Amino acid sequence: SSPPWARPDTQSTSSAREFEGTILTNYDSPANCLQIISAMGKTWHPEHFKCASCDEPITSDKFNQQDGKPYCEDDYANLFLKRCAQCNEPIKEKVIVALNRNWHEDHFKCTKCGKKLAEQSFFEKEGEPYCQEDYHTLFSPHCQGCKKPITEMAIVAIGNKWHQACFTCLKCGKAVVETQFEVLDDRPICSKCTIK
Repeated sequence: SSPPWARPDTQSTSSAREFEGTILTNYDSPANCLQIISAMGKTWHPEHFKCASCDEPITSDKFNQQDGKPYCEDDYANLFLKRCAQCNEPIKEKVIVALNRNWHEDHFKCTKCGKKLAEQSFFEKEGEPYCQEDYHTLFSPHCQGCKKPITEMAIVAIGNKWHQACFTCLKCGKAVVETQFEVLDDRPICSKCTIK
């Protein structure tokens, strides 16, 4: 006769039941206590259910398998999980894929200010991510009039770039729309103010 833990059990409470990846104990009697592990469709003695990498017994009910072999959590993470571009640690949670690299969600952030970028659009410069504000502040041309970044159409005049709203007459402050105008102190003067 087979031991109680090896027989299929329909009603006995002394038999170990199979649960995928769980350490089971047969308590037929305190003197006859036996542990078995049911994992990956097989039954194992605890000392034989070992990590394929470090060869240590897997004592937790948490393990991973790759190519039909069991791995402890740490070795599985180190061998098979993607690594974060910032910290180089395995990514066990959500993987952010951006700029041809993998990132922890909390580590994908603006290079300048540290703002998290996982849920929003971002800009790239030389392989590094930036939030929209910092990208424009650092890399977009700046208006000669207000000194702020130009993010849309610009007027190129007097050797500089200008917001349309900032290209105004030095004297009257109105928009300069003519193609010919006078210049004073690197600022345009409209034709009306030139005549005065």
